[in-house]
Amino acid sequence: MLTEADHPLLKEQFRSYALSFADAPENVPQAIQLKIAHTFDVCAISDRIAEREGGVFSGRGRFLAFLCALFHDVSRFRQYREFRTFRDADSFDHGEVSAEIFLQKFPLEGLSRAETELVATAVRHHNKRVLPPDIPGEFLPFAKLVRDADKLSIIRIINNFLATPEEYQEAAVKIGMEETPGFTKALAQAAIDGGQIAHASMHNLNDFKISIFAWAQDLNYPAAAEYLVEQRLYETLRTFLPDDPMMDTLLEVSLARVRNKARERS
Repeated sequence: MLTEADHPLLKEQFRSYALSFADAPENVPQAIQLKIAHTFDVCAISDRIAEREGGVFSGRGRFLAFLCALFHDVSRFRQYREFRTFRDADSFDHGEVSAEIFLQKFPLEGLSRAETELVATAVRHHNKRVLPPDIPGEFLPFAKLVRDADKLSIIRIINNFLATPEEYQEAAVKIGMEETPGFTKALAQAAIDGGQIAHASMHNLNDFKISIFAWAQDLNYPAAAEYLVEQRLYETLRTFLPDDPMMDTLLEVSLARVRNKARERS
């Protein structure tokens, strides 16, 4: 039976699958490299949250949480090769296809039927705007965990992307958003008021950055909020937005929400 000791082996199997979508071993697109790194980052963040939320995850649960993180984006490599984008609206629902690939391509030794379905469910729903009400109760903590870890890693990726000189940036990170001046005030107000922002309503890259602040009220675990605060992810993201009082308010209210969430574990 596979255990936590098999993490390196499973990561290597995942890496080999991802690299099979490159034209050649010496010619791996930056986008594929980025998604491999993102996956392993989500694994690390997920494990950190699971460790701090010990009352929820222990023993076998920690291993299953790792599997949810490892396979959550496994369809991204096919998506990029076929469509040259990470934008689902221009390709396919990467949560649904990742679950299919996990079930079809990665039969894991010793995983029970219920455990397999748990991982597939968490993977399938990690990218949805909200979790459906019919997810089995025993699956729910894992679905929530991978959603949190994925969001935190994405903020790190965006911050690193924005700090990188333009000639070295991977365009797929922008998921189709143009770098034009200004931002949509109605979207900023929605985020300040605690609402979510649909991708279809965004007009440029600044709107996408603003939508990330709206995630402040969508974190499930206090340990995830702690990570966001400790890493100063929102403070860094704010430096890449226009010099506008509305953006200062957005940062202030978002940090307040995240800090309140972090205190729930105290």
